[in-house]
Amino acid sequence: MNELFEEFLFLSVQLRTRYLDSLGEENCDWEKILSEIDVEIPQLFRVIYGKVSGTKRSIEDQTLMDFIPGYRLIHICELKDEFIKLKKSYTDNTCTLIPFLGNYSSDYICYCRNIMGQEYIGSILHDDMIVVPMHKDIKKFFETICAFYKNDVYFLDSDGYLDYNIELEGEIGEKINPGIAYWME
Repeated sequence: MNELFEEFLFLSVQLRTRYLDSLGEENCDWEKILSEIDVEIPQLFRVIYGKVSGTKRSIEDQTLMDFIPGYRLIHICELKDEFIKLKKSYTDNTCTLIPFLGNYSSDYICYCRNIMGQEYIGSILHDDMIVVPMHKDIKKFFETICAFYKNDVYFLDSDGYLDYNIELEGEIGEKINPGIAYWME
């Protein structure tokens, strides 16, 4: 998983040279913060927050906001507050949800673990609070976003913001994540 995250960072920097710097270095308290959210720190969080801190909601240069178009990597110091906010709205206890990507509308991309211990990545929108599976596992999440960079799904718009080709995103997303309804919409 570490190699895939490193590849994602490398590909991100090809479009936005200052993006990696904007994520900051590893916060020495990341494990303590995450252990307050989930006793068992998921590998996804070990891979990401063991390397970078994330993007603060108040980042000055908004062109460096997005981890993927429309979603920032929640800064480790803001993660617990975002988790609590989501937990107040999402009341289904059959799944552990930990947001790691978020937007200003409080829509999230989350690490999900069902009661059987199966891990996946899901999307949850603030207006319906239904978890929609996106990737059947963490590896597929990283493989998908790396493929989006490699296949020019992600690009910079005329103002320098990360944008994407919605049709190509669906095609490539479906190839990498067969059977996942999210990519067939």
